[in-house]
Amino acid sequence: MAYSITQFENNVSNSLVALDNNFTTFGALVPIPCGISGTNTLTLTQSAVGLVPTPPIQAYSTGMLFIGIAAGNNSGPVQAQVGSLGLLNVYKDTAAGPVLLVGNEIVANNAISLRYDAALNTGVGGFHLTSSTTVTNTTISPAAVQTGALQLNGNSSLTNLLSGNSPPLTFTATPGWSSQDQAFSVTAALASALPAIGDFVLVNPPSIGASGVDFRGFVSGVGSISSVASAATISIRLLNTASASLASNSGIYRYVAIRSVP
Repeated sequence: MAYSITQFENNVSNSLVALDNNFTTFGALVPIPCGISGTNTLTLTQSAVGLVPTPPIQAYSTGMLFIGIAAGNNSGPVQAQVGSLGLLNVYKDTAAGPVLLVGNEIVANNAISLRYDAALNTGVGGFHLTSSTTVTNTTISPAAVQTGALQLNGNSSLTNLLSGNSPPLTFTATPGWSSQDQAFSVTAALASALPAIGDFVLVNPPSIGASGVDFRGFVSGVGSISSVASAATISIRLLNTASASLASNSGIYRYVAIRSVP
Protein backbone atom coordinates (compact mmCIF):
# COMPACT_ATOMS: atom_id res chain seq x y z
CA MET A 1 0.00 0.00 0.00
CA ALA A 2 1.64 3.22 -1.15
CA TYR A 3 1.26 6.47 0.76
CA SER A 4 1.90 10.04 -0.21
CA ILE A 5 1.61 13.43 1.49
CA THR A 6 0.10 16.32 -0.46
CA GLN A 7 1.27 19.86 0.26
CA PHE A 8 -1.47 22.50 0.12
CA GLU A 9 0.51 25.66 0.76
CA ASN A 10 0.53 27.90 -2.35
CA ASN A 11 -1.39 25.26 -4.28
CA VAL A 12 -5.13 25.85 -4.06
CA SER A 13 -5.78 23.43 -6.92
CA ASN A 14 -5.28 20.36 -4.70
CA SER A 15 -8.65 18.75 -4.03
CA LEU A 16 -10.24 17.68 -0.76
CA VAL A 17 -9.62 14.10 -1.87
CA ALA A 18 -5.91 14.78 -1.38
CA LEU A 19 -6.64 16.09 2.11
CA ASP A 20 -8.53 12.89 2.92
CA ASN A 21 -5.54 10.91 1.65
CA ASN A 22 -3.29 12.85 4.03
CA PHE A 23 -5.47 11.85 6.98
CA THR A 24 -5.38 8.22 5.86
CA THR A 25 -1.62 8.32 5.48
CA PHE A 26 -0.94 9.86 8.86
CA GLY A 27 -3.43 7.47 10.46
CA ALA A 28 -1.32 4.53 9.25
CA LEU A 29 1.91 6.00 10.62
CA VAL A 30 0.85 5.99 14.28
CA PRO A 31 -0.19 3.17 16.64
CA ILE A 32 -3.72 2.14 15.63
CA PRO A 33 -5.98 1.32 18.61
CA CYS A 34 -8.16 -1.73 18.04
CA GLY A 35 -10.68 -3.82 19.91
CA ILE A 36 -9.34 -7.39 20.20
CA SER A 37 -11.44 -10.54 20.38
CA GLY A 38 -10.44 -14.19 20.38
CA THR A 39 -7.55 -16.13 21.93
CA ASN A 40 -5.65 -18.18 19.35
CA THR A 41 -7.41 -16.48 16.45
CA LEU A 42 -7.47 -12.72 17.01
CA THR A 43 -9.78 -10.26 15.30
CA LEU A 44 -8.72 -6.63 15.59
CA THR A 45 -11.42 -4.03 15.02
CA GLN A 46 -10.63 -0.40 14.34
CA SER A 47 -12.90 2.30 15.71
CA ALA A 48 -14.60 -0.14 18.09
CA VAL A 49 -16.90 1.22 20.79
CA GLY A 50 -14.92 3.34 23.24
CA LEU A 51 -11.92 3.73 20.94
CA VAL A 52 -10.72 6.84 19.17
CA PRO A 53 -11.83 6.52 15.50
CA THR A 54 -9.02 5.99 13.00
CA PRO A 55 -9.01 5.99 9.18
CA PRO A 56 -9.82 2.49 7.85
CA ILE A 57 -6.84 0.44 6.67
CA GLN A 58 -7.22 -0.85 3.12
CA ALA A 59 -4.12 -3.07 3.17
CA TYR A 60 -1.25 -4.04 5.45
CA SER A 61 2.03 -2.16 5.11
CA THR A 62 5.32 -3.05 6.82
CA GLY A 63 5.73 -1.15 10.06
CA MET A 64 2.02 -0.68 10.80
CA LEU A 65 1.44 -1.03 14.53
CA PHE A 66 -1.88 -2.24 15.93
CA ILE A 67 -2.46 -2.00 19.69
CA GLY A 68 -5.14 -3.20 22.07
CA ILE A 69 -6.06 -5.19 25.18
CA ALA A 70 -5.99 -9.00 25.01
CA ALA A 71 -9.29 -10.77 25.57
CA GLY A 72 -7.77 -14.06 26.73
CA ASN A 73 -4.69 -16.23 27.10
CA ASN A 74 -3.35 -17.99 24.04
CA SER A 75 -2.83 -21.74 24.39
CA GLY A 76 -0.69 -22.22 21.29
CA PRO A 77 0.17 -20.61 17.94
CA VAL A 78 -1.78 -17.45 17.15
CA GLN A 79 -3.11 -15.86 13.97
CA ALA A 80 -4.52 -12.36 13.72
CA GLN A 81 -6.36 -10.17 11.23
CA VAL A 82 -7.37 -6.53 11.17
CA GLY A 83 -10.97 -6.12 10.03
CA SER A 84 -11.49 -8.14 6.87
CA LEU A 85 -7.84 -8.14 5.84
CA GLY A 86 -5.78 -11.33 5.71
CA LEU A 87 -5.41 -13.73 8.63
CA LEU A 88 -1.66 -13.95 9.39
CA ASN A 89 0.66 -15.71 11.83
CA VAL A 90 1.85 -13.95 14.98
CA TYR A 91 5.52 -14.30 15.99
CA LYS A 92 7.56 -13.48 19.06
CA ASP A 93 11.08 -12.11 18.64
CA THR A 94 13.93 -14.15 20.14
CA ALA A 95 17.72 -14.09 20.05
CA ALA A 96 17.50 -16.61 17.19
CA GLY A 97 14.87 -14.63 15.26
CA PRO A 98 11.06 -14.58 15.10
CA VAL A 99 9.32 -17.83 16.13
CA LEU A 100 5.68 -18.86 16.37
CA LEU A 101 3.95 -18.54 19.72
CA VAL A 102 3.60 -21.66 21.87
CA GLY A 103 1.24 -20.51 24.63
CA ASN A 104 0.74 -17.88 27.34
CA GLU A 105 2.70 -15.16 25.56
CA ILE A 106 -0.61 -13.28 25.43
CA VAL A 107 -2.41 -12.85 28.75
CA ALA A 108 -5.98 -11.67 29.25
CA ASN A 109 -6.31 -7.96 30.08
CA ASN A 110 -2.66 -7.25 29.23
CA ALA A 111 -1.81 -4.66 26.59
CA ILE A 112 -0.30 -6.08 23.39
CA SER A 113 0.85 -4.69 20.09
CA LEU A 114 1.17 -6.35 16.68
CA ARG A 115 3.60 -4.90 14.15
CA TYR A 116 3.10 -5.99 10.54
CA ASP A 117 6.14 -7.30 8.66
CA ALA A 118 5.75 -8.35 5.01
CA ALA A 119 8.94 -10.47 5.19
CA LEU A 120 7.61 -12.88 7.82
CA ASN A 121 6.55 -16.41 6.88
CA THR A 122 8.84 -16.38 3.81
CA GLY A 123 7.13 -13.36 2.32
CA VAL A 124 3.53 -14.19 3.17
CA GLY A 125 3.61 -11.59 5.95
CA GLY A 126 2.83 -11.67 9.65
CA PHE A 127 2.91 -9.79 12.92
CA HIS A 128 5.60 -9.28 15.56
CA LEU A 129 4.07 -9.52 19.05
CA THR A 130 5.14 -7.13 21.77
CA SER A 131 3.80 -7.71 25.29
CA SER A 132 5.06 -7.82 28.85
CA THR A 133 5.08 -11.62 28.68
CA THR A 134 6.59 -12.17 25.23
CA VAL A 135 10.02 -13.01 26.70
CA THR A 136 9.74 -15.59 29.48
CA ASN A 137 12.22 -17.47 31.67
CA THR A 138 14.91 -14.85 30.98
CA THR A 139 17.96 -15.19 33.25
CA ILE A 140 18.54 -12.14 35.42
CA SER A 141 21.81 -11.82 37.36
CA PRO A 142 21.64 -11.96 40.28
CA ALA A 143 18.17 -13.53 40.32
CA ALA A 144 17.56 -14.70 43.87
CA VAL A 145 19.03 -15.10 47.33
CA GLN A 146 19.21 -18.74 48.39
CA THR A 147 20.71 -19.69 51.76
CA GLY A 148 23.63 -17.32 51.62
CA ALA A 149 24.13 -17.63 47.88
CA LEU A 150 23.22 -15.24 45.09
CA GLN A 151 21.99 -17.32 42.15
CA LEU A 152 23.46 -15.77 38.99
CA ASN A 153 22.06 -18.16 36.40
CA GLY A 154 21.56 -21.86 35.85
CA ASN A 155 25.30 -22.58 35.89
CA SER A 156 26.98 -20.34 38.45
CA SER A 157 26.52 -18.70 41.82
CA LEU A 158 28.20 -16.33 44.22
CA THR A 159 28.43 -17.70 47.76
CA ASN A 160 29.00 -15.50 50.77
CA LEU A 161 31.53 -17.58 52.73
CA LEU A 162 32.09 -15.39 55.77
CA SER A 163 32.45 -11.80 56.85
CA GLY A 164 33.67 -9.99 59.91
CA ASN A 165 36.22 -7.59 61.34
CA SER A 166 39.97 -8.07 61.32
CA PRO A 167 42.06 -7.62 64.46
CA PRO A 168 43.76 -4.21 64.64
CA LEU A 169 46.25 -3.96 61.77
CA THR A 170 49.05 -1.43 61.55
CA PHE A 171 50.47 -0.10 58.29
CA THR A 172 53.45 2.19 58.17
CA ALA A 173 53.96 5.12 55.82
CA THR A 174 54.19 3.66 52.34
CA PRO A 175 56.59 5.11 49.73
CA GLY A 176 55.16 6.15 46.40
CA TRP A 177 54.49 3.48 43.79
CA SER A 178 54.74 0.64 46.28
CA SER A 179 52.56 -1.74 48.30
CA GLN A 180 52.46 -3.21 51.79
CA ASP A 181 50.72 -6.32 53.17
CA GLN A 182 49.24 -7.12 56.56
CA ALA A 183 47.76 -10.57 57.32
CA PHE A 184 45.45 -12.19 59.84
CA SER A 185 43.97 -15.67 60.24
CA VAL A 186 40.42 -16.96 60.46
CA THR A 187 39.37 -20.43 61.59
CA ALA A 188 36.35 -22.68 61.21
CA ALA A 189 35.38 -26.25 61.97
CA LEU A 190 34.61 -26.92 58.31
CA ALA A 191 37.08 -26.01 55.60
CA SER A 192 34.14 -25.39 53.23
CA ALA A 193 33.13 -22.42 55.38
CA LEU A 194 36.50 -20.74 54.89
CA PRO A 195 37.76 -18.82 51.87
CA ALA A 196 40.29 -20.51 49.64
CA ILE A 197 43.04 -19.12 47.46
CA GLY A 198 41.36 -17.55 44.44
CA ASP A 199 38.22 -16.46 46.30
CA PHE A 200 37.19 -12.80 46.30
CA VAL A 201 37.79 -10.74 49.43
CA LEU A 202 36.22 -7.30 49.69
CA VAL A 203 37.76 -4.87 52.17
CA ASN A 204 36.47 -1.75 53.86
CA PRO A 205 39.19 0.27 55.67
CA PRO A 206 38.56 1.91 59.07
CA SER A 207 38.58 5.37 57.46
CA ILE A 208 38.87 6.97 54.06
CA GLY A 209 42.37 6.59 52.67
CA ALA A 210 44.43 9.34 51.15
CA SER A 211 44.15 10.05 47.45
CA GLY A 212 46.12 7.41 45.56
CA VAL A 213 45.76 4.72 48.24
CA ASP A 214 43.75 1.57 47.59
CA PHE A 215 43.16 -1.56 49.68
CA ARG A 216 42.83 -5.08 48.27
CA GLY A 217 41.98 -8.31 50.10
CA PHE A 218 43.14 -11.78 49.08
CA VAL A 219 43.64 -15.25 50.56
CA SER A 220 47.33 -15.93 50.90
CA GLY A 221 47.19 -19.34 52.57
CA VAL A 222 44.97 -22.17 53.82
CA GLY A 223 45.70 -25.09 56.12
CA SER A 224 44.56 -27.30 58.98
CA ILE A 225 45.22 -26.50 62.64
CA SER A 226 43.94 -29.85 63.92
CA SER A 227 41.52 -32.59 62.97
CA VAL A 228 38.60 -30.38 64.00
CA ALA A 229 39.65 -26.95 62.75
CA SER A 230 40.93 -25.34 59.55
CA ALA A 231 42.46 -21.95 58.95
CA ALA A 232 42.80 -19.41 56.19
CA THR A 233 45.13 -16.44 56.06
CA ILE A 234 43.63 -13.23 54.68
CA SER A 235 46.03 -10.54 53.57
CA ILE A 236 45.12 -6.90 53.07
CA ARG A 237 47.35 -5.15 50.57
CA LEU A 238 47.78 -1.38 50.65
CA LEU A 239 48.59 0.05 47.21
CA ASN A 240 50.09 3.52 46.98
CA THR A 241 49.75 4.68 43.38
CA ALA A 242 50.78 8.23 44.19
CA SER A 243 54.33 9.49 43.78
CA ALA A 244 54.68 10.70 47.38
CA SER A 245 55.08 8.66 50.55
CA LEU A 246 51.70 8.46 52.26
CA ALA A 247 50.61 7.56 55.77
CA SER A 248 48.18 4.63 55.77
CA ASN A 249 45.11 3.63 57.74
CA SER A 250 45.69 1.53 60.81
CA GLY A 251 42.85 -0.09 62.69
CA ILE A 252 40.15 -2.71 62.20
CA TYR A 253 39.24 -3.64 58.63
CA ARG A 254 35.86 -5.04 57.72
CA TYR A 255 35.95 -7.87 55.17
CA VAL A 256 33.70 -10.27 53.29
CA ALA A 257 34.88 -13.37 51.41
CA ILE A 258 32.95 -14.52 48.34
CA ARG A 259 33.35 -17.58 46.10
CA SER A 260 32.28 -17.79 42.45
CA VAL A 261 31.29 -21.29 41.34
CA PRO A 262 30.91 -21.86 37.54
